[in-house]
Amino acid sequence: MKIYLASPFFDQEQVERVKRVEAALEQNPTVTEVFSPRLQQDEHLEHGSDEWREFVYNNDIKHVEWCDAVVAVHDYIGEHVDPGTGFEIGYGKALGKFIVLYQEKDPETEAPVNLMLTDSLDVYLQNIDDLAEYDFNEKKKIRFENYYHVPVAKDE
Repeated sequence: MKIYLASPFFDQEQVERVKRVEAALEQNPTVTEVFSPRLQQDEHLEHGSDEWREFVYNNDIKHVEWCDAVVAVHDYIGEHVDPGTGFEIGYGKALGKFIVLYQEKDPETEAPVNLMLTDSLDVYLQNIDDLAEYDFNEKKKIRFENYYHVPVAKDE
């Protein structure tokens, strides 16, 4: 099973989290290969340049298309889920990829999971050991069951 690892890696907490996920996937006997964008930055290109942007975008798109499954780390920056990770989940779903959402933060108090993510994923996990042991060949579905309704603001 080839995995595309979608995750933010903009601060030290996020980098440490994605490193844990990379290690868990490397330990998983049903995973044959992992593409982690964090490890695929083209160092010879100037960060933020047009050339760098084109390389990163095209390389990530190519690998979402290449993979069998998208494993996404759900995290918040302020009050927002990482838009790049959200895009990679959506693109993977549109391509018919198997979608796994991994979350360490509490979905009720720290990082609620939007309905568009909960209902697009195939597997929801919160324990790193479960990710290391998950059988990607069997593809047993594990539904997100803790949906917390957030009231919608109404026009007055």
